Amino acid sequence: MKGTIARLLLFITLMLNSQVSYSINLEACDTLLCKEYFEAYTILTKRGHSDAMATLGELYYVGYGTEKDLDKAFKWFRRAAKFGNTTAQYKAGVMYLQQSDYQDIDKGLSLLEKSTKVSFSPSAFLLGKLYLQSHLIKQDLELADKWLSNAYQLNNIEAMKFAKALRLNPQSHNLALPTLFALVDDEAPVSKEYASPVGEMEVIIVTAPDYTAYFDDEIARLNRTRPDTESGTGSNIAGRTCSDLWACSSEGDGERIRDFMLSGWGGAI
Repeated sequence: MKGTIARLLLFITLMLNSQVSYSINLEACDTLLCKEYFEAYTILTKRGHSDAMATLGELYYVGYGTEKDLDKAFKWFRRAAKFGNTTAQYKAGVMYLQQSDYQDIDKGLSLLEKSTKVSFSPSAFLLGKLYLQSHLIKQDLELADKWLSNAYQLNNIEAMKFAKALRLNPQSHNLALPTLFALVDDEAPVSKEYASPVGEMEVIIVTAPDYTAYFDDEIARLNRTRPDTESGTGSNIAGRTCSDLWACSSEGDGERIRDFMLSGWGGAI
């Protein structure tokens, strides 16, 4: 039964991912401007800004303004996560789950759960998928129902499509996911486009804002604020709403680019 569910989840995930092509990934860059941004964030991390630490980790991860270095990316994600930086908690958590020299499933799950304290829907969605299958951890449908429902209620688009696909597929519509399926059933009838792929998939290109504009705004903001090492807490601390956070999906965040810089994270989990 578990093998059947695992194959079904893989099929649904591949089917949904084939419907949307995102062009918002940060890519490797070695231009003078990219190197200047890298240096600016390096300086800000030395001052103690956790947001800068999280961004520097991303720059190392893709090789933006520097050589790609996953070990250094992981180091900066973990350091920012210690200050309560939500996106860093998510990214470090994903890296802990991936098969590598630093794999630690318990630490990965712990960081993902911490990041959900500010209603961070990507973490809730990933936790739900992890507990739904038995690849990295023991299957727990009660926890899967909890986290998938949480992501659904936060209006995470991928979680909502995933839930509807589960509900419509004959092999999964009877899974013990009462809260999640109740949310799906309470909505208007769902198009069967989520049940199985038919014909050619529509491809939607999502265009991201200019990264230089984002970097300029963040650098200016951090230069005006007190470093986290002085205040004792990170800037993305529990208590702020999802719409206040970079890379967060929520109803209040609907007009912004979803999962900015995070579109490729957790895809292989």
